[in-house]
This record gives sequence, structure tokens and C-alpha cells, in this order.
Amino acid sequence: MPSPRINVLVAGTALPPTVLARLTRAEVRESDCDPSVLALRFSLVQRADGEFGPLDDALFEPGAAIALEIEPPGGLLRRVFDGFCTHLRPHFESAAENAYLEILAMDAAVVLDAQERVAAWPNARDSDVVGQILSGYRITVRADETPVQHDDDRQRLTQRATDWRFLQFLARRNGMRFWLEYDQDSRRLVGHFTAPDVGGAPQPDVTLLQEDACLTWADVQFLATGPVTVAGAAIDPLAKRVVRAAGDPAREVMGGQDAAGAVSSGLTAAGAGAATAVLAAPPPLDEALGAAATAATDDARFLVELRAELDPALYRGLLRARRPVLVRGVGRRFSGVYYVQAVRTTMEEGRLLQTFVALRNATGQSGQEPFGRSAEEVPAT
Repeated sequence: MPSPRINVLVAGTALPPTVLARLTRAEVRESDCDPSVLALRFSLVQRADGEFGPLDDALFEPGAAIALEIEPPGGLLRRVFDGFCTHLRPHFESAAENAYLEILAMDAAVVLDAQERVAAWPNARDSDVVGQILSGYRITVRADETPVQHDDDRQRLTQRATDWRFLQFLARRNGMRFWLEYDQDSRRLVGHFTAPDVGGAPQPDVTLLQEDACLTWADVQFLATGPVTVAGAAIDPLAKRVVRAAGDPAREVMGGQDAAGAVSSGLTAAGAGAATAVLAAPPPLDEALGAAATAATDDARFLVELRAELDPALYRGLLRARRPVLVRGVGRRFSGVYYVQAVRTTMEEGRLLQTFVALRNATGQSGQEPFGRSAEEVPAT
């Protein structure tokens, strides 16, 4: 079986082969709510003049642009990380062969999180603010429109945080996710402000204990505790009245049986009055309160969690976070469509592995799942 291929670029230029040959380990972590991070480990070699390569070669400077590309056996070359150097960690030992250099990098979140600011965003929707903030960093924006217009005569939208933290706050209260990702087609960094993709075209099947298996293990947890609904109540200071929101869910159910319904009925049968929480720090406006309660309810209903390890050589591709995937071989109750929340990709001693966390709000299958597609037929995007 062919070996995976890896490529590291610094300031847009590929590392010299002599430096790349010293790379002993690479790790990328990506998720739908945290910055993507990269860790590279190089063996250190001491020269006759006492300097160490690549530590003293001025390759990895603070803020240097770093990108990582991986081509799994049988798959396509993909850029899985694009960001900036944040840490240099050399390790020295009396046994010279054990010395190494670790380079840590983070995506453009490190730039968005560098400066705290106070800013007002009058007469704007949250999605409008996302576009305005990211345009200042020359980052392409793909944002779902949010429903609430924050009119100045009712409530001004005010920022007292870094841009990264403020955008994460806006995403959470709308049931969205905000993340940064390099787009292979446009070759640009894109800021995504979108709802979790639970109904789109799923990535090719990840399979265990069946033909074309590519998973080495999988753990599933069905969280059968509440709450499964988040209601809201607040006082409108202008109208001098109480506003309420029931927290009605809006997200598509990803299988045959709604997991929240099973949990709610089970808890009620066990003696609970309801499986409901009250929204913390609720906005005091009807539409905004309703949107926030629905968003919190939808997130609370991700009750099924799958953690698994994937062999990309068998998958013939790379699994990516923030997209749906089809899971087979974990039983009738838990096979089906999952939303991939986070992926950890490692390359060490010539072996490529991925571990991932995936969520769903249902059990069973709807009967519409397009099972049977391989990564060769549907390249990961």
C-alpha cells in the first residue's frame, strides 16, 4: 500500500526536502467551535558551529504563515490547515538523538482574538456584523442570515470582546457555528457562520465490522438525561411586560426516531415534571428571545455522540469536521447520519490516523440515507 504524502508550506513556500525529512510527527485538530490547531515535531540536528537545524534557520518565526497538505493513500491532496505560527518548543537532552523541535500554529482565530475592543453595531442583524468584522481582515464570508434586526430604538448590539469571541457569541445564540477554513476551490480563507449541516449531502460511509470497513473502533453514547428543551423568559424594559419563548426545536431530525422525544417521555414516566431548562441571560425582545431559546433547544438535543478512529488508507480519503457523514456497522439503532463536530488527524512513523467526534439528534434511520458511497466516488470537500 502506498504511503501518505505530506507537505508543509511556510509563507507559501514548501519546506526544503532536507527539513521535511526531519518531520517525525504532525497533528491537526479541527472543530466547529474552536480554532484549528497544528502541531509539528522535527528532529533537531546540531551542527559543528553549535546551531541546531531547523531551530536556528529562521524558518518558524512568530506569526509566520504555515499550511499543511495531506494526501492519503488512494485519496486527493487536501490542505487541512492554514494559519500562523504561535509557539516554538525546542526539547534538548543529553542524548542528542532525542532532541526535537515542536512548532504549534493556529488558524486566523489567533489574529481575530488578539485585540479586545468595544464597538457598537447599530441597526444590524448578527449576520451583517459577521460580514463587517471579517471584511476588515479580508476574509471571505459565508453566512446564513439571522432573523433578528437589532434596531437602535429598542436594543443596540454592543461588542465588548475580541472579534473571535464576539463572533462565537453571536453564533451560539443563533444556533450557528463560526469557524475558519481554507477553501480548496477558491484557494482563499473562508469564514463560515452557518447552522450545523445535518441535512446536506453526507461524506462517504465510515464503516465498522462490515465490508469495506475503515473504522478500527467506535464508542457511542446516548445521553438519556435532560434538559431537552430550553425555554426563555425576560422583561422587556421598554414595553414593561414579560416576554416568553417555549424553545420549540427547528433543526431537522437526523434519523427515524427523535432522541429528545424518547428522553423526555422516559423522564416523565420516571416521575419528572418536564425535561426543561431556562435560558441564561435571555434577550428581552420577543423575536430575539424566541431565536435564542430555539437555538439552545436544538443544541441540547444532540443527545447521541459517537467517538471513533478512522484509517484514511482504508477510507481512501480524509474525513472532515463540520459536515455530515454516514456511519454503518454500529447496529440498527445507531447507524445513520451524524454531524462531524471535531476531527483529529495525526501522521507519525508514516502512518496516518484520524479520530473524530460526531453527533446526532436521533436514533435509527429515516430510510433515505444514501449508504454505499466510497471516498473514491465522492471526494471529501
